[in-house]
Amino acid sequence: MSQLVGPAQALHEAFLQTLAPNPELIKQAEAYLKTAAQQPGYGIAVLQLISAESVAVEVRQAAAVGFKNYVKYSWSPRAADGLSGSTPLAIPEGEKDQIKVHITDLMLAAPVRVRSQLSEALSIISSHDFPARWPALLPGLLERLESADEVRLAGVLATADSIYQRYRAQFMTDALSAELDYSQQVVAPLLATLRRLTPRIAERAADPPAQALLLSNIQLVVSIFYSLNSPGLTEAFEETLDGWMSEFHGLLVLEAPGVAEKDPEKQSVLDVVKATICEALILFLERNEEEFAKFLQTFVQDVWTLLFSVSQNPGQDNLALHAINFLTAVAGSVHHSLFQDPAVLRQVCESIVIPNLRIREDMEELFEMNWVEYVRRDTEGSDSDTRRRAASELVKALTARYPAQTTELFSGYVASMLAEAGGTGRAARWKAKDCAIYLVAALTLRGKTASAGATSTNDLVNLQDFYAQHIAPELAAADVNDLPVLKADALKFATTFRSQLPKATALATFPHLVNLLASESNVVHSYAAIAVDKLLSQREGGALRFQPQELAGCLQGLLERLFACFALPDSSENEYVMKAVMRVIAFVGPTIAPVAPVCLQQLSQLLLAVCKNPTQPGFNHYLFESVAALVRFCCPRDPASVAKFEEMLFPPFQIVLQEDVQEFHPYIFQVFAQLLETREPGTPLPPSYVALFPPLLSATFWERSGNTPALVRLVRAYLAASPAQVVAGGHLPAVLGIFQKLVASRALDHEGFLLLDALYCGGVPLTALAPYTPHVWTLLFQRLQAARTAKFVRGFVVFTAAFAALHGPGELMQALEAVQAGIGLMILDTVIAPNLANVSGQWEEKLVVVGITKLIVEAPQLQAQENQGVAGKLLDALLRLLDGTSSSAGASGDEAGDEEAGVGAGGYSAAFAKLHNAQRVEPDPLPGIKDAGVFLAASLAKRGAAAPGTVPALVAAHVSADHQAKLASLASRAGVQLT
Repeated sequence: MSQLVGPAQALHEAFLQTLAPNPELIKQAEAYLKTAAQQPGYGIAVLQLISAESVAVEVRQAAAVGFKNYVKYSWSPRAADGLSGSTPLAIPEGEKDQIKVHITDLMLAAPVRVRSQLSEALSIISSHDFPARWPALLPGLLERLESADEVRLAGVLATADSIYQRYRAQFMTDALSAELDYSQQVVAPLLATLRRLTPRIAERAADPPAQALLLSNIQLVVSIFYSLNSPGLTEAFEETLDGWMSEFHGLLVLEAPGVAEKDPEKQSVLDVVKATICEALILFLERNEEEFAKFLQTFVQDVWTLLFSVSQNPGQDNLALHAINFLTAVAGSVHHSLFQDPAVLRQVCESIVIPNLRIREDMEELFEMNWVEYVRRDTEGSDSDTRRRAASELVKALTARYPAQTTELFSGYVASMLAEAGGTGRAARWKAKDCAIYLVAALTLRGKTASAGATSTNDLVNLQDFYAQHIAPELAAADVNDLPVLKADALKFATTFRSQLPKATALATFPHLVNLLASESNVVHSYAAIAVDKLLSQREGGALRFQPQELAGCLQGLLERLFACFALPDSSENEYVMKAVMRVIAFVGPTIAPVAPVCLQQLSQLLLAVCKNPTQPGFNHYLFESVAALVRFCCPRDPASVAKFEEMLFPPFQIVLQEDVQEFHPYIFQVFAQLLETREPGTPLPPSYVALFPPLLSATFWERSGNTPALVRLVRAYLAASPAQVVAGGHLPAVLGIFQKLVASRALDHEGFLLLDALYCGGVPLTALAPYTPHVWTLLFQRLQAARTAKFVRGFVVFTAAFAALHGPGELMQALEAVQAGIGLMILDTVIAPNLANVSGQWEEKLVVVGITKLIVEAPQLQAQENQGVAGKLLDALLRLLDGTSSSAGASGDEAGDEEAGVGAGGYSAAFAKLHNAQRVEPDPLPGIKDAGVFLAASLAKRGAAAPGTVPALVAAHVSADHQAKLASLASRAGVQLT
């Protein structure tokens, strides 16, 4: 497959064009490739291109990426999630067979950059086809495992590694067990390969490149070993475990100076091998402790010795990390007695913990030169792959097992480091205090959550004294730019242990936080903003810990300093500061009104700036959350302020639409809807809104699925605010056309029902909708018949019941019968009744109970004797719904909401960036009915009064005993008799 002909040549030009610097050329090439991917033979042609050694490796790599994506979407296509509901073209089975042959061969010879992409594609294919539909794969790999060509062997091992990676983090199932049983035939040959390779390491000592390739292949063997053992120890591995562990021991103690990395930033291939072995040892200790026990002493000694020889070079971070993690796993296991000797603990602290907790030069550089990455690592849990985190976890594990011994010993080192830092020349000795703070945090912290910080601590550490003596002075220091790393440490410590600090102590930090927001250090003012965010969202006993009146003296200064941060170098789009702005606005709530115009002015200016080049999704999200929070707390209480908000927000919003800033479309649609929803229903809309509506209905916006929820919300807001203008403008056909596309999509049909609800259950006159109603029901029936899902049925049940509740059973049955005679009763019997009890949601349940009740007691068809079975099924289903526990929460609650659980936790989402502060408050659709259950009982009593004996007969014949008891309870609550 090396000579380019026909389609492969054309694809070469297209993939080459995707690498061009011209965006227009890239778009053209992508369009061509999208079309080409729908043609038979595409996958084979791409593989032909990838295999051509005459083609530049960059083009081959681009083609491999394209092939991987092609396989991802077309190997086993499912219904698309887009509006069209279309399905990607499936690859023909014959072509799949050819692909499976060629990709295996390619993996053996492709350059590393290309192989990595092919490896992912092969992993996708094998997840669908291996082993059942790819029986030739494993025998072919086993045959090639004996290859003397180590380059080809690398391809074989990389292929096997790709196949078995998916077993990681999987639990044993019958299907997985069957696959593992099939794969056991690889165990013995794989061990034989490892035994064949390890002696060659010494033989290749004079040839470092050959030695490096050899070690790389060994690493792949260990990786495969890890994957195959992830679900659990199999018989084949248990029988050969001595051999595997012997090889691992030899590799852990191996020295190979020839492959040592000269660049201190890079890890050597031998370090990668040893790190992978440490990962495998951790797996065995956690999953197969009994079988592993006899090897433990040897490996603890190996890893212990290894850690003493590991340097502080960044290139050895990965090895140090996994080695420390292994010791942490041992300390947390039943074998923790290996650490109980005080001399061992002392050596752990001196030789492992403190060296790996100390700040290094590269971390200082990160602090100063790449503050975003420093903060991300240090505060968002992404430091899990750092030595500091690993050393901290080791301290926690030892403290959990030997609290008194570990605390006393390590506290001595803390005191020593603090004394060192407090002496003369503090500026040169601050690193000792930095290390001490980290060690105290590790000793003290037992449990934590994102919302509360530390939730349990080591009682043997006097946290309050340490905070007062060593943390508070750093926060209160007059010079906010002095020793910024210690300022950041103190802020992080105060934030982590905020729940453990007395309320008065925590309150006293706010003035210091305001001052620290003025620090020139991006890390420091970001940490100060994070502290503000966490403290203001902190809850105690279900309520916010702090109240606005307790912070009245510093809130204005806090907002001013937060906005001033955006003028500091490299913080113009600081997402931590913007999140703190949002938090302050939400915390203050309605009392933000006096300063709202100033805040809105600042936010609109920031919005205008980021519209030009939106690069920080987190910042952008919290910017719009802040705008939405101002609208939320100001506009409903002061309708006159709406015009002012519109005046400030429309200019940047218009730029977003005119410049097609797609990232911001979902945001502005939500805020537009929020503003519309604050207007008095029925009042004419301003010309600006009227002019905006037709473009919103164009296909361009709706093609992007991330826009759909926000657009549906906005169209609903238009229909609620001024339905007459929507009807008069002739927009109903376009709105119904959107509904038709949405309801055809499994992913978006619920949005279609929201539109339908706004049309038929809002302010649009039924007469205006009459010409379209038969087609609407026809579409719903077609979807029920062709692609019924539980979600769609729930939406259908609620809409049908709502139609009856709001327009009357007569209108509903007439609309259904207009589609097909007799279909109304059939739908009630076969669709509505069996699925009533699956409805959830406060207002949804109310609509269903009221609507179906009206059908039972008012619909002429259900009064006929021959249809009492249908009426009885509906009644029994209603009582089952009322007898269940609603999954929906009540509408009432703290107005500010659980901000931490909402926007703080969710943040930015590429698919649909929902604004927590712009959430729609769904009104009660039936405000005149307070209790749906009482309404049911009263309605049945009314029917019984008009036709005595019919209700008891209906209940006796069709309602279960349990549900009869429920009905009696409802009748008692309603104060009626069912006769």
